[in-house]
Amino acid sequence: MTRTFKIGIAGGSASGKSTLATAIVNELSRRQPDLCVQVMSADKYFRYDAPDLPTFILSSTGEELPDWNQLNSIDYARLTADLDARCSAEEAPDVLIVEGLMILYAPELRERFDLRLFVELDADERALRRMVRNIYRKDDPITRHDPRLIAQYYLDSARKGHARYVEPTRVYADLILRGDGDFGRTAAIVADVIYARLPRIG
Repeated sequence: MTRTFKIGIAGGSASGKSTLATAIVNELSRRQPDLCVQVMSADKYFRYDAPDLPTFILSSTGEELPDWNQLNSIDYARLTADLDARCSAEEAPDVLIVEGLMILYAPELRERFDLRLFVELDADERALRRMVRNIYRKDDPITRHDPRLIAQYYLDSARKGHARYVEPTRVYADLILRGDGDFGRTAAIVADVIYARLPRIG
């Protein structure tokens, strides 16, 4: 390949973005084991120690908490720079997948993707997935595995951020995929699109 094929996967919290990314990696690796496919997660670019990190007041307790569902909660400049650096490296991947809530919102990042995907899932199912995930995750310093706090954080932060910064970006997607579908089948379809657009990797 002469350059990295870049895929952006956006969608709501717990919609299935990471699972889809893994399924695409597995499908491409199955078809062509020597193909180098990598994944970047926007979650690793949260501005944890930033003095201007957005916050909100949790309505049920009055606590001031980090708001991870605002645009400036993520360092998009660093994410974009790392994306460019990885794609221009001597051993750049053949395919690079970037997944994250709001990655189709920022034009400077969105325009870099050769294929834009949006994973949609009904709000009630996303909320339930978040509940189960956060109860059992190893480290949850904000909601502390408490179902009541997890639910309130969703209502006060995640739901509002989704409506403002995530859902509107579906208009930029080349494909809109269901987060409750068969990811193996979906990944095969996405792989077909990649190979059709870049026949030299076939």
